[in-house]
Amino acid sequence: MRTILFIGKGGVGKSTNACATASLTAANGEKTLLVSSDLAHNLFDILDIHGDEEQVKVSENLTILEVNILAEIKENWASVQQYLVDFLSYLNIDRMIAEEVSLIPGMDALFLLTRILREIESDQYDVVIIDCAPTAGTLRLLTMTDSSSSKMNRILKIERNIIKLIRPFGKHIKGVKEILPDDQLYITFEQVIKDIGRLGVILRDPEKSSIRLVLNPDKIAIAESKRSYTYFSLFGFPVDAILVNKLFPSELATGYFQNWCQLQNEQMKVLNKSFMNTRILPIKHYDSEPIGLAKLEAMGRDIYGKLKPSKVLSEVNTVTFKKQDGQVVLSIILPNIDKFILDIGQKDNDLLINAGTYSRILRLPDTLAKSEIDTAKYEDNQLKITFLRQT
Repeated sequence: MRTILFIGKGGVGKSTNACATASLTAANGEKTLLVSSDLAHNLFDILDIHGDEEQVKVSENLTILEVNILAEIKENWASVQQYLVDFLSYLNIDRMIAEEVSLIPGMDALFLLTRILREIESDQYDVVIIDCAPTAGTLRLLTMTDSSSSKMNRILKIERNIIKLIRPFGKHIKGVKEILPDDQLYITFEQVIKDIGRLGVILRDPEKSSIRLVLNPDKIAIAESKRSYTYFSLFGFPVDAILVNKLFPSELATGYFQNWCQLQNEQMKVLNKSFMNTRILPIKHYDSEPIGLAKLEAMGRDIYGKLKPSKVLSEVNTVTFKKQDGQVVLSIILPNIDKFILDIGQKDNDLLINAGTYSRILRLPDTLAKSEIDTAKYEDNQLKITFLRQT
């Protein structure tokens, strides 16, 4: 089973590309789920279907899911929300206001991830295709699946044990027993954190998942995609294709569109130099909107040609370990980055890598827990960290 994420800035056509890919995999006989992780769903519109339910079967092999996030929050967050409402009410905050405040910002996106995980692990589908929210939001969301989730779980367990010690005494003290959280609250938190961590493992496995960046051939979109490519590599998410939308046909290379065609050709040269060995798929500018299953399937065939869209389109392993001259060398592919913004630290099994506004905590193998960093070099689009031999 493969999971494919389509990511790009708003308006570049990632939803249409996701729909075209899903239509083709379904036509190829693969059980396909097409799901939107963007709260502003538009899959039903692109496929020109109507329905009141969140999940609709479009064809024998294609199912669409536009998650009802309010239902997800109600199902998964009820115990926590009830505690927060009771706690805020205890502080003399109006109960109606307390109910609004208890819906913590970002919980909607969090439960979108956990719902997607359930679908991936259901074994009902051969392919799960995710139409993601615009790049920045998706990148922030995916970084939550990093190893930091396991650290948060450890913190929760410590706090839960402390509460267990306090509860027998606190329940006899007026004003304290009302605000002591029960075990169900921690169970809910721990389950959400475990789910997010488990999803991260799946999405970082190039044999199970891949990211496909979607962009238009203009300077702004390419600049953002280059940054995104770097940060996805930093966090270990494999990007196996770049889909370039709205390329003008050669017959428009005269007259009014001459400059546009020339600019697009120049940007395609930049693209080919910027994404190393990642496959680039050019997509023509269609003369009408590809709406509906038939047109989207035809578009999918145009995009992929003889390629099978559910397969790995580029072999990319962003993080590798290898032995060299008796030492262990960790290599991370980080193209298009200024080496002067890189900062590296180590504590026990954790390697901390800062790259501008993003930080990753990379869990090292136990064999490197007592090994110190010898050298760190950035060259040929790779960060190479060499660890000292253990004595």
